[in-house]
Amino acid sequence: MRMMRNLFGLAVVLIALAVGANAQTVVFNGIGSSALFLELGQGAHSTATGAPGAACVWSNNTGVFQATDPTTGQPESGNFWVAWTTGGGHGTCSSPASGYVIYAYLQTDSTVGDRCLFNGCTIGTTSTSPTTLATNNLILPTGEQTNLPSVVWTALDGLAVSVAGTDIRPEDAAFATLRATKPCGTPVVSGSQYLGLGYNQTTPAYHLPIESAYSSSSFNVTPFTLPSSFTVTRLGAVPIVVFANPGNATGFGSLTNLTRTQLAHFLDGSYGKTSDVGTSGSFPTTVLIREPLSGTYNTMEYAVPNTTTNSLNTGLNLETSQDVGKNQLTTPIVEENCNGTIPRTNPLNIESEDESGAYRNRVIGTGQMVSTVLNLPNPISPLPAQTTDTLGYAFWSTANFANATSTFNSTLHEWIPGNAKYIQIDGVDPLLDNYTTSNGALPTSGNSLLGDVTFNNLKNGDYPIWSFLRLVNLSTASTDTTDAVAALNAAAQTFVSGPTATEPDFVPISSINILRSHFMPPGITTTPSNGTSGCTSEAGGDVGGVIVNAGDCTTGLRM
Repeated sequence: MRMMRNLFGLAVVLIALAVGANAQTVVFNGIGSSALFLELGQGAHSTATGAPGAACVWSNNTGVFQATDPTTGQPESGNFWVAWTTGGGHGTCSSPASGYVIYAYLQTDSTVGDRCLFNGCTIGTTSTSPTTLATNNLILPTGEQTNLPSVVWTALDGLAVSVAGTDIRPEDAAFATLRATKPCGTPVVSGSQYLGLGYNQTTPAYHLPIESAYSSSSFNVTPFTLPSSFTVTRLGAVPIVVFANPGNATGFGSLTNLTRTQLAHFLDGSYGKTSDVGTSGSFPTTVLIREPLSGTYNTMEYAVPNTTTNSLNTGLNLETSQDVGKNQLTTPIVEENCNGTIPRTNPLNIESEDESGAYRNRVIGTGQMVSTVLNLPNPISPLPAQTTDTLGYAFWSTANFANATSTFNSTLHEWIPGNAKYIQIDGVDPLLDNYTTSNGALPTSGNSLLGDVTFNNLKNGDYPIWSFLRLVNLSTASTDTTDAVAALNAAAQTFVSGPTATEPDFVPISSINILRSHFMPPGITTTPSNGTSGCTSEAGGDVGGVIVNAGDCTTGLRM
């Protein structure tokens, strides 16, 4: 039985170390996305040909390891796993022999990953002295993981990261940070449709953190500069799934489809009741919005509300936003999250345009997004009580939605969504070939729907909201680092496709024949070694660019 990763963290740090008898050699040291947490851990443990084959695995969710940004001193913590080989001779997991190799993964967030890579974050422990640390079994089943010996965690302490895992390109992560730090409502650059979000506090040195409406969680906003050259390796593609709490049968309980225009109206606050999209019942809604620096937020932002053109829906042209947009409503109720040059509410907590009691609220992290929609236990703040018709979005993985309670009713011969259902976008199912197969029930290990997850509508380019999963490293990285990226990339993909697959979490890169156009986001510059702007017809960068066949737009296309 696969183990579920903890989802309340925000991104991932990946480290691989080769340790000699008297010295350690860092061969892979990185930071990236929570979407890569499980499969990279499984890949490190894999014994397939060319895979790392690390027999020993440890994981922990207590923050015993954290990354520190040297530019601000801010810590970033999250779930963490370590995998290591036993070395030559008679080494064991508790006492590895000379020449053993260590792989590790610290979960934070995509933009944090890119920033920590380029700012030179180091990974350190919060323990005061070496000791054996207990495992929490986040990667492998109980009994298949081991405790972390002091010799291994001491080897990990104080190392700078050298690889980032991310679901948006570094250029787009840099643009998200730039936009967050610009004064609220001010164009990122003169004439741009993209407006600043206002987290631009200058004292202390780091910027105003983005806060959650549902807990004490916050997200650090820290600028970084792209290097002159870096290397991007793609693992696969993952859809962003829009899902709802169907508390009212005549509200979201009857909803099966949203157009991108309708979805944009919910995201920007101009829709606030279920009947705005044709349901027979009219109920106030709570729309949950991720933090603006997350890769998932940016994929949604530039694929749906904050876009100028879209080849699949020429009538979109909204140029609004989940936070601050060019054409966002300002009367009779202000929908932009601006109070002068700073956010109007932090956390985001704004009543929607057309319905009393309808709100857009901020969540921090995928786990909080999913648990709030599913009404799972969560430290709710005294901000407006969550309504029963709640809309959210998250990147797909079987672990993200493992606690959905979809079931099959043998009397009615149909799937019952339970505490959540997913929604088609523009009439396209993100997971299955045919939406009627599931009736919106989320596939889980507790029902028989996981076997029907094909992602065919992502593969053929019909589903509009998706992004690539990537590993990023500096172009000056050692051969050992490059080899480690390639090995983990290949090993991770075997767990989502093929005869040994254990979970349909993303589409391996070998099965993807489509790309997205990419233009250089305003205010961001890189060198031609990182690709030049090939297809430029869509504003919003690769996370929201026009979907094209792989052979139609390859010259200079950033991938």
